[in-house]
Amino acid sequence: MTEDDVDPENPRPAGHYPRFADNEWHYIPDELAKTISLGPVSDGEEGQDWVLTYTPEKQDEADREKVLARLTPRALHELYIETKGHSVEQRQMGHHAECDLCGEMVDLDRAIPNPRGDPCHKHCWAEYTGAPEWFSEHV
Repeated sequence: MTEDDVDPENPRPAGHYPRFADNEWHYIPDELAKTISLGPVSDGEEGQDWVLTYTPEKQDEADREKVLARLTPRALHELYIETKGHSVEQRQMGHHAECDLCGEMVDLDRAIPNPRGDPCHKHCWAEYTGAPEWFSEHV
């Protein structure tokens, strides 16, 4: 297990977050993380509430139900305090990653895994591996 891996049975990081020592920690698998969103309830007009949504994993896909958590102004303020010093790139790291081959940011929806399983741009992968001619149509 590498430093970045999380043990699903014991997700609390060792030696971190002492103020949360008595809290229960939960593991968020990639499949659940893809369902998380945060935004205004409708078109974002002033005074409208914000909502945090996610779809918990269930054994039967038909049993999955979206969970909505209404965020109070205080909750939004706390989220702001936690992220106010972050760049857009840092806040969106869940959707982007560093290309393992060129070091630039790559949208995870458009990335492909290199042989080590790390995300990379299609054109970087093609250049790195000497991809066949037909692959250039997909880049």
